[in-house]
Amino acid sequence: MVTKKSALGLILLAATAISYADGKISIGDAAPPLSIKTWVKGTPVAGFEPGKVYVVEFWATWCGPCRTSIPHLTELAKKNTDVTFIGVGIWEDNPDQRVEKFVTEMGAKMDYTVGYSGNKDGMAESWMKAAGQNGIPSSFIVKDQKIMWIGHPMSMDKPLADIKAGTFDVAAAKKVMDAEVAKEQKRAEMNRELSAIKKMYDSGQTKEAKAKLKEVLATYPDAAQGAKPMQLGWMAQEDPKAFTNEAKKMAKDAETRQGLMGFAMNNATKTTKVAAQVKEALELSLAATKNKDMMVLYYAFSCYERMGDKATALKWAETALQAFPTSDMKNEMDFKKFLEDSISRLKQP
Repeated sequence: MVTKKSALGLILLAATAISYADGKISIGDAAPPLSIKTWVKGTPVAGFEPGKVYVVEFWATWCGPCRTSIPHLTELAKKNTDVTFIGVGIWEDNPDQRVEKFVTEMGAKMDYTVGYSGNKDGMAESWMKAAGQNGIPSSFIVKDQKIMWIGHPMSMDKPLADIKAGTFDVAAAKKVMDAEVAKEQKRAEMNRELSAIKKMYDSGQTKEAKAKLKEVLATYPDAAQGAKPMQLGWMAQEDPKAFTNEAKKMAKDAETRQGLMGFAMNNATKTTKVAAQVKEALELSLAATKNKDMMVLYYAFSCYERMGDKATALKWAETALQAFPTSDMKNEMDFKKFLEDSISRLKQP
């Protein structure tokens, strides 16, 4: 799943036993009503009928992985003609009819009923947010007007078959889903704490920010990885030599390199005060991976473009495209197209 505008592919304190009152929903709960602003394709669905099975899938035109999962849903729909499949567009506005254009472009690859529900309103609130789902594509299976399963559409084949056969363990699925939602909500709380700390530091309250970070890391040990890019940003401003030594060590290991790339993305702007350190992080990571790691190449061209250096951005985008056929992402055709579109954009005057 992905969140808005990512190239590949999304993220989010709750008690162990989650209560789904006050608008919250989970597996086993009654399905909320459909809320469609515009039906784009197929026969409009007024509501969920008793005894019938439905698949409700959430997507957006900017979502690369959705392009991969949509044809799979079409194949499932063909194999399960007794199931009503509904694709629901969310998380984007539609003043230019981009949703309709996308559906037309997909053609037979998106051969089921499709509607548009709005950006952050409609079913984005009553379904996705209420169920603690923060990434797309995401699907819900409904039977007898109740939610039976929630997950990625590419993992839906067996649950759908079991639900139709009446052999699906709803209680077990709910237990797993509630645990996942609790974990994501805790992660979201950590991210909000880190965001507040960054604002504190940027406003000049550097000592207070560092003290607060220690408190957060003591409360949420799992926040250490997410805090690393921010800490590197502080180091880049306060002690560039120490940053260089740390970056050299981090670039050598795939896991720690993620934090280094996070620093680069967080600080790659035309007005950044640490442009030299961003470039240093990128060049060290590129060298460590011999210009063959697709994600490092992606970060390189993205960061240079953000900093206004189109020539260098183009160089690394082209290198990424050249490396694509032998990379571990060679089957991700949506990413290949993303690279090609990026190269075309970067070549424009």
